[in-house]
Amino acid sequence: MGVREPGRVPADSTDTTRRSVVPPAARLSLWRAAAWTGLAPVVVAGVLGIVAVAVCWLPASGTSGNAGSVIRAGLLTYLAALHGGITVDGVATQFVPLGLTAIVALLAWRAGAGLADAAADLEGDEPARSRLIGAGALQATVFAVAGALVARLAPLGTTHVHPLAAAVAGLLLFAGTGSVSFARAANLLDELPDRARAVPRAAGAGLLIYLGAGAVLAGASIVWHRERVEFLSQQVGGGWSGVPVLLLGVLAAPNAAIAASSYLAGPGFALGVGSPVTLGGSVHGILPAFPLLGAVPASPANSATWLLATATPIIGGLVVVRSVRARAAGREAWLRLGAALAAVAGFGVLAAWLAGGAIGSGRLSAVGASPWQFGLAVAGGTAVVAVPGLGALTLLDLWRSRALADRPPVRAALKSVAGLRPAGRHDGSEDEELAG
Repeated sequence: MGVREPGRVPADSTDTTRRSVVPPAARLSLWRAAAWTGLAPVVVAGVLGIVAVAVCWLPASGTSGNAGSVIRAGLLTYLAALHGGITVDGVATQFVPLGLTAIVALLAWRAGAGLADAAADLEGDEPARSRLIGAGALQATVFAVAGALVARLAPLGTTHVHPLAAAVAGLLLFAGTGSVSFARAANLLDELPDRARAVPRAAGAGLLIYLGAGAVLAGASIVWHRERVEFLSQQVGGGWSGVPVLLLGVLAAPNAAIAASSYLAGPGFALGVGSPVTLGGSVHGILPAFPLLGAVPASPANSATWLLATATPIIGGLVVVRSVRARAAGREAWLRLGAALAAVAGFGVLAAWLAGGAIGSGRLSAVGASPWQFGLAVAGGTAVVAVPGLGALTLLDLWRSRALADRPPVRAALKSVAGLRPAGRHDGSEDEELAG
């Protein structure tokens, strides 16, 4: 396989597994393939939502279940996953189990890669890069417009999603997932400056350390407070009545991991207005009978939690420095570190915003981590380790370069290159010095 040309998908790709997501009829035209792969994630996600609602609702509702209501509820589940806001029984709600959003994001990512695979079989008269960019834009637009159409069809009583909000949220979600996947698979990112690719990679690695530590803490807290979690599970009820709550708990696991990450970072998270949960302690009233909330600590953090809170920024900072130093040094490394820290803050704000939100307009209007506090805390904790770490490595490089320059053979070579020796002078002493 030859060298891939930037902006063009290799035509000799043999990944038939990925190509199968686009039917043969749609692969006859790049634009048809773009429209198909933009619509397919909406259809698949909508069907998954309908199936999930049917499994959870119909067995419990018995003969009172209505197929039309199940379909609309399933479509509303998909629309809620876009994170554009949903009004439930007349009450505006922003909190969404991130597991739903992750499922739609994965479908969109797969669709982007599928379009790139379909483009590998096609050739056009227009420049490859412009055709691919146009196809990617069409794919994202179809995804957004399909979401708006679903919002027009899905209202269930007073529960609805505004079509414009669904379109905007869908466009943003697809741009951050499916479009990135398409650009990556279609080789459109190769012409970007190395810094533009290295900075998000370093920032993402640093944030993943915090999110991974938060996931570990959340899992450990569930195990530690298992009696309370089991008690709340029993209060919900057994049989099919407990299945929706169990499913919601699984889908809300990413929300819990991000809240736990903010807990480790310092700001903590809220379970209602005036109810913070931090390392120093928690203040909250009666919580809903939701099993996952049984893992919320009711006392100050123990020594193991403090150890994890201390180790997280250290590991995160070192990971960022290692990523920055992988392909840069000197002034460029410092520029990349500064940009990476700013990107860490931005990614942290986005993660906390996605994981939290209001549940109604009452006491639960503040749930989850504060986006700006979490973003600044993660960036600050990473910087405390990364800046001295990069400084130490920079000084070490400077010392090594000076030590190398002070060696006689190297010093002689440097002087010769700089033109400091008289021209034509050569008595053999230099050869002896270099040989020594």
